[in-house]
Amino acid sequence: MQVQTATGWVRGYEEDGVLKFHGIPYAKPPVGQLRFCPPERPEPWEGVLDATQRGFVAPQDTSDLDKPMGPVTLPQSEDCLTLAVSTPSLEGALPVAVWLHGGANCYCGGDLPWYDGASLARSQNVVEVNVNFRLGVFGFLCAGGVADRALSIEDQMLALRWVQENIRQFGGDPGRVTVFGQSAGGNAIAHILSREDSEGLFSQIVLQSASLGRGNHLLADAYEVGRAVLANLDITPESPDVLAQLQSRSTQELLRAAREVPEAIKAKHQGMYFKPVMDAWHTPEQTARRAAEMAAKRHIRVMTGFTRDETHAFSTARDPESLGALERGQHLRYEIPGGIFAQAAAEGGCPVWKYQFDWAAPQSIYDACHCLELPFLFGTLDAWDAPFLAGTGREEAERLTATLQDAWGRFFRGESPADWPQYTVQERQIKHFDGQSDPVGTEPSYKV
Repeated sequence: MQVQTATGWVRGYEEDGVLKFHGIPYAKPPVGQLRFCPPERPEPWEGVLDATQRGFVAPQDTSDLDKPMGPVTLPQSEDCLTLAVSTPSLEGALPVAVWLHGGANCYCGGDLPWYDGASLARSQNVVEVNVNFRLGVFGFLCAGGVADRALSIEDQMLALRWVQENIRQFGGDPGRVTVFGQSAGGNAIAHILSREDSEGLFSQIVLQSASLGRGNHLLADAYEVGRAVLANLDITPESPDVLAQLQSRSTQELLRAAREVPEAIKAKHQGMYFKPVMDAWHTPEQTARRAAEMAAKRHIRVMTGFTRDETHAFSTARDPESLGALERGQHLRYEIPGGIFAQAAAEGGCPVWKYQFDWAAPQSIYDACHCLELPFLFGTLDAWDAPFLAGTGREEAERLTATLQDAWGRFFRGESPADWPQYTVQERQIKHFDGQSDPVGTEPSYKV
């Protein structure tokens, strides 16, 4: 199965009625003299590129979420600026859904088996795209003479431009693109939406568990992190050849230097010390309101929501004091800024649908935690060896998968999800996915 892209032919394969293509370059490899530089369009290639193997994930350390979710196991490489396409057909003009993964800007990968797009593409008749991008120090290091913006965001922007230029060849409609992302991926979507140069790249967004409460970096904060990384590498920030010195270091040296940033800096930024940079809107409220303002300006359709117990993924302590701290953290990091965004977008005229994922696995200690909806949304339960799914029955999993895929699929196609009223400032109705009756309720008022 071969498709001609703007830079060359790619060869994919068919699996259970879905055509799949992996490891398609949307940028030059960011290595050598391109390391720590903005992404560049790939060079055309001769012949046919083998697109039957998953692309590398960006270099990364282990994550705290490995405990509830399981580890990332795909091979790592700085040569990671690739994407995958799953499509039911190369003909026609199907809706397109582009996935931006989460992972605190430091972990995970778009083309993991966890996020395989085949099930969504097959069941909902959409073209699904998974994007790999630079993470951690490689995607977010800011230092004088190196970068003053998040290169990871620039990667994502270039990937969205690739979609506009190439997705027709895979049976997709570039005029019907939804960008959906979870956690840091949702934050990235809000940031991209807020930029003037993203107009025309998508018409719908889905923010899943976006931690807008983390806000954006001030450039001064990003430089503070950058100086700490340079210090761990014994590089003087004022040196005229900082970029060349960084380009000469090994991948592992750079990961170590980022890992050993002082704890005080990590704590200052709630652990997420690599973030997009935007002085003009950097607080949680500014971040949420700017995204809502641009969504209203462009008439963007919005789906947004959270899991009931987001923060339970980050701690297993369940005593009253710990539960209170987890609840306060959830309100501040997710629900309050997410509520500001949803209300401002609805008030601005955007169609908005809001949800809460309430289901929890019967033998899990993590409750309805961060990331829990993902195995069902992607229909990839067999790819997960995850403690947060402990005791999940096959029938229950299939029911949840069908429910979530139907709701997201209807949204991708520009329809209204079934039995799910729009969220308005006046009524604030949200859909509860509990795996049983999936009722509609009124959003609570969050108090800290």
